Amino acid sequence: MGRIVYQKFEETLVSDAAQDIWSVLASSTSPIILHGFEMTSDAIAAALIVVDLHRITASGTGGADSSTEELADERMSAVTAVFRTEDTTPGASGGDLMGWQWEQLGSVGHVWTPETRPRATVSEGFAFGMFTAATPTLSGWVCWEEL
Repeated sequence: MGRIVYQKFEETLVSDAAQDIWSVLASSTSPIILHGFEMTSDAIAAALIVVDLHRITASGTGGADSSTEELADERMSAVTAVFRTEDTTPGASGGDLMGWQWEQLGSVGHVWTPETRPRATVSEGFAFGMFTAATPTLSGWVCWEEL
């Protein structure tokens, strides 16, 4: 078993263009396995947006790196993957995994069983993208494992 990493995020989308709401990109030395994620919105009225989970071969731009990842076991070595939020220019897509028509009054997310967890090789990763014009305030978490 590798390093289990949690990342909490909260962001107000400032651009209503297609974008990666969050992404995690493996380092050049450690592949990653996505364990799960969940996201909620501050929407108080029904608003449908199209979102998807896809592979990336490079991070997007326009957003920010996060340095607040939390290891499940504090005794483990430092996190090597890069977690980003709100990349207004999406990362280079490596193929779609899952898609949703997300009605924002509820949460969106997925927790995989061990045999179905998506894996990314070194220098590749995953992104959660939005493809509908909207500027909600979002919060959530992502959990991955670094091998």
